[in-house]
Amino acid sequence: MKPFLRILLVDDERISREGIRQVLTREGYSVNTADSGKDALEKLALQRYDLVLLDIRLPGISGFELQEQLLAAGTQMPVIFLTGQDRAGMEEHAMRLGASAYLRKPVDEEILLDAIRHAMKSPSKEKEKGNGMDRTETS
Repeated sequence: MKPFLRILLVDDERISREGIRQVLTREGYSVNTADSGKDALEKLALQRYDLVLLDIRLPGISGFELQEQLLAAGTQMPVIFLTGQDRAGMEEHAMRLGASAYLRKPVDEEILLDAIRHAMKSPSKEKEKGNGMDRTETS
């Protein structure tokens, strides 16, 4: 039996957000969604999550800026970045910000699920019981 995980999915594209949410819900994950960085910050202030799936291009603050704010606040949880507009240097930047994975949309369902499993089993995750960040990329 897989452990119960709370995931916050942050993506401004409704179709992408709903498709990913359905996949994760079907797999037994508890998924809340946010359509902007501001919305995500509000939800993160109200509830603890085990993992964040974070689109890079968001209205207002970007996914990178959101992750920088979380790190500055001392919030540590695995983050998997998602992007539909991959550009040179973005993956490296994501990894410097502590990403567990960097995935290109449309993301393959099995690759996404593998990235989540990997993020939740990282050595730092095990050691800190839900508060570690793994800097290893998942392809």
